[in-house]
Amino acid sequence: MPTNRHTAKAEAELYATTLLEALNNEGGLDAVMNGRTQIDTIIRYARANAQLNEVMADSSIAPEQRAQLVKRVFADCEPALVSVLAVMAERGDFSRLNRIWDIYDAKIREKFNVCVVDVVTRVALDDHLREVIKNKAGKDLGCDVVLNESIDTSLLGGIIMSANGQRIDASVNTMLDNARTALKKN
Repeated sequence: MPTNRHTAKAEAELYATTLLEALNNEGGLDAVMNGRTQIDTIIRYARANAQLNEVMADSSIAPEQRAQLVKRVFADCEPALVSVLAVMAERGDFSRLNRIWDIYDAKIREKFNVCVVDVVTRVALDDHLREVIKNKAGKDLGCDVVLNESIDTSLLGGIIMSANGQRIDASVNTMLDNARTALKKN
């Protein structure tokens, strides 16, 4: 008989697979990538919203009510994503979203033979820099690269990239922090 940990992993795998296939059927890789971005946004929202987490974990709230709440809060997301989130809320699995995101990301690599590189900059990338990043990352990762670009105006400059659990922070903010730390040691 499988352990709870094995059951939880199998359920996360099922959620991720279901979501990937539904989004792929709705709009191919574009919908899959849009869903990935939306899951990331939802995870950040959930981390910052203690009330949402309390409601999702509260067994005294009817499962249907949790599902309806998710449908209202995330109504602007991909319909397949909202459906999966509603089922997760109903079954009390909303807290597994981080694990599901990790599996979903891995399944994107498997199904589409692409690696997603998250790129954060202060200003939008130009076409030349976008191609340089894609080509370099593609060589390093051994696959085609899809960039997930976002802008963070709190950065002074530079770039932060992450893929496959690895992060490269070449932002001016981090360079200044490192310089401050080095100066304090001396």
